Amino acid sequence: MGEANVTEGFNNITVDVSHSLVKSLEDKLRKLPPLSSKCSISKVPVHLRERNEKAFTPREISIGPLHHNKGSLKHMEEHKLRLLRDFLSRAKVSLRDCVQLLEKKELYLRNCYADPIEFDSDKFIEIILVDSAFILELFFGNFSYNNQLQDQYNQFFGGPGKLIRFIQTDMLLLENQVPFFIIEDLLSLIKSDIIPIKNDVRRSAIMLTYEFFKRKLSLRDMDNFNIEEKVGELEIQHFVDFARICYVPRVLPSKNKLKCVTMPRATKLREAGVKFKVKNSGSPFDIRFKDGVMEISRLRIKDATEILLRNLIAYERCHLHDNYVNDFVFVLDRLVETPGDVDLLMHCGIIESKLSGTQEVASLMNNLCPGVTIARRRFYFSGLCEEASDYCRVPWHKWRLALKEDYFSNPWAIISMVAAISLLLLTLVQTLYAVISYYFK
Repeated sequence: MGEANVTEGFNNITVDVSHSLVKSLEDKLRKLPPLSSKCSISKVPVHLRERNEKAFTPREISIGPLHHNKGSLKHMEEHKLRLLRDFLSRAKVSLRDCVQLLEKKELYLRNCYADPIEFDSDKFIEIILVDSAFILELFFGNFSYNNQLQDQYNQFFGGPGKLIRFIQTDMLLLENQVPFFIIEDLLSLIKSDIIPIKNDVRRSAIMLTYEFFKRKLSLRDMDNFNIEEKVGELEIQHFVDFARICYVPRVLPSKNKLKCVTMPRATKLREAGVKFKVKNSGSPFDIRFKDGVMEISRLRIKDATEILLRNLIAYERCHLHDNYVNDFVFVLDRLVETPGDVDLLMHCGIIESKLSGTQEVASLMNNLCPGVTIARRRFYFSGLCEEASDYCRVPWHKWRLALKEDYFSNPWAIISMVAAISLLLLTLVQTLYAVISYYFK
């Protein structure tokens, strides 16, 4: 009898525990937010972060919720609030209108982030509003012809150390974003004449963003570059997406299966007769190979180049069904293996570097590639790699280059070559004449 009571009690406990667990899991499943197709901002996966943690971590300022309240970034929070106050005054818009706008878009905003946002509604909206207003004030200060606004802008951001350069780098990190549409929405509330293109919020947002980042992204001196043509009707997700749109050609090569992953490096291609030329396409990440000529858009290498490339690759890996930047970096790694390859591409005008030396440029390219994984069945530059490799296997191309460089490299060499051939022909004619004269005396 006693054993039966114990067994019954144990079964009751088991049922209670099971019921409690089921209820707990049901609550979690019910509260689990659905995955959104608008998700475009996330924390970078560990396997990418471990290559270079600093490339994904803001150093001066947090933008958005993922790095908010980080101790090393708190020093900018008061200044961001100050710029929010300036924005409200300059835009002639009320704080209430801004908050109400964001409250209506809260779910849409949260769905743009892949990772759960732990902040409650009020705090989340505050973060997005303060950071978005800060961004717009940076844009206005950079774009404005108002001397007072320019002086205010330069007082904090343009002083010793050029803080703005580091802030711009932080604003191009995947984890440090606010959705681009909220920048457009806040611009739509503005009642003053501060925006560059009246009655066209989208064009104003694009133009302000371009003017702010064009030096950082090395777009300022790009030949044939038209920002409105590049963006077209594309929806901009955030600033990393904006940079990618600027960099990737509008007309892409076709994807095919990659058969050869060992394309010769630049110096070996040159020895095999390949010529390198700067490609003036209006897209910084463009490369073509045709009839022994490899055309590559001018690459401007800076301190922040590795950070930008790693974040573009992470964005593709996490949120896009496309891998153009990833594949482009893979080809660059194949082309640049040694400082000699860098020297060659610099001599051709393809690489412009602000780094300390060619070894540093080569190391940057080589360090990027371990984080790159290629889809061999869907590789953008499979045709280019195969054509370049095949070209190198034809001996005549190498002989033709040697002939041209050794004997036709300058006018004096050509004159010497012609004189030598003429002398040889005259000697041959003289010899033939002597032989004919001998036999027909």
